[in-house]
Amino acid sequence: MIYRNLLAFLWLLSVSHLFAAEEEVLLLLSDDRIDLLASDGNESGAEDLIRRYYRLLAAATQERLAALQMQLANRMEDYEVAFAAADTAEVNEIYADLTRFWAEIQLIHYQEYTSAAMDELQTAYAGLYELIAGFD
Repeated sequence: MIYRNLLAFLWLLSVSHLFAAEEEVLLLLSDDRIDLLASDGNESGAEDLIRRYYRLLAAATQERLAALQMQLANRMEDYEVAFAAADTAEVNEIYADLTRFWAEIQLIHYQEYTSAAMDELQTAYAGLYELIAGFD
């Protein structure tokens, strides 16, 4: 439901220029989204970076993300098996699941993090799962 509302809002923004007056108004929204993490001097791996970002979230959000990560990892394994077996129908079904899980993760990232932090999380996930780079 939230995702649908977000899409509707983004669509409204995309067509609003058609009805805009000559004077432009810039709407700035500021909130408490989490920005880039400061480097602690350790060049940690992708999993550690994701963990560091997720520790900053509320417990319920952490649990939801952990469940989505587990589902994503499990379906990634299923994808590799189905791909190796050349099972097109299974690959398509798994791919749909993967994109759905990834969209849910990204929506949480959008709600909780700044765009710079989201980019860093995107890069970390792409480092863990090559297929994610193709989802965007």
